[in-house]
Amino acid sequence: MTVAFEQLYETREYFVGKWNRYAPQPLKTAARNVQYNVGTLIKKFRKIWKKTIWPYLEPLFGVPKGGAAQKRKDAQEARDRKARSTSGGSERRRRNTEYRDDIEDEH
Repeated sequence: MTVAFEQLYETREYFVGKWNRYAPQPLKTAARNVQYNVGTLIKKFRKIWKKTIWPYLEPLFGVPKGGAAQKRKDAQEARDRKARSTSGGSERRRRNTEYRDDIEDEH
């Protein structure tokens, strides 16, 4: 399977190289415009799908009942791990004063 994908990539690179070298400039510009316009349409469709279509289909095909609760639980655990990994919590010290003893002595 990997060999097939590599061959496809090589073939694509070959044709892109030929296209860039020999295609007339107006056609290359038109191809870039088409690519940009199709990308914009895909972005708009994804937004419409997420905001309007998927909420109606989610109860039929969506995640299991406990999926949202598990997602919140995992997010909370990640926040807790992050808070534990940073020493001092919300209190931050500058890196250059981390190993200086005279900082605590002055206060």
